[in-house]
Amino acid sequence: MIGWQDMSLVTIIYTKMRSDTMGWEDILKRKSGRRGKKARKKRKKAKSGRCTKRTGKTSSNRKGKKWMACVPAGKKGKYKRVHWGQAGVKVTGKSGNTKRKKSFNARHKCSTCTGSDYSPRCMACKDW
Repeated sequence: MIGWQDMSLVTIIYTKMRSDTMGWEDILKRKSGRRGKKARKKRKKAKSGRCTKRTGKTSSNRKGKKWMACVPAGKKGKYKRVHWGQAGVKVTGKSGNTKRKKSFNARHKCSTCTGSDYSPRCMACKDW
């Protein structure tokens, strides 16, 4: 435990404000700003934004879009990230509102999509 004579005036004021929730040791550690090596490594390590292989659909990180996936880009060994679907809209799936499904398919021309077409339009058609 550290005595009153070892602390600066700023630390004492800060401690009086925060004494109800934190102990002395916690306050002094926070003030010193020291972090362990693991914490520094976690901050530096970030995921690469590139697609290196095909992935399944996951929630999109783009505003307004529902799904995203990494798909082949046409060139051998190249991949691209595709975002599709309107956030907040429920897809009918195989059995659902047939009028709604027909309208969607007509509007997006789903009949022209082939199995190797990975455009956002065709990915949405595959969901419906």
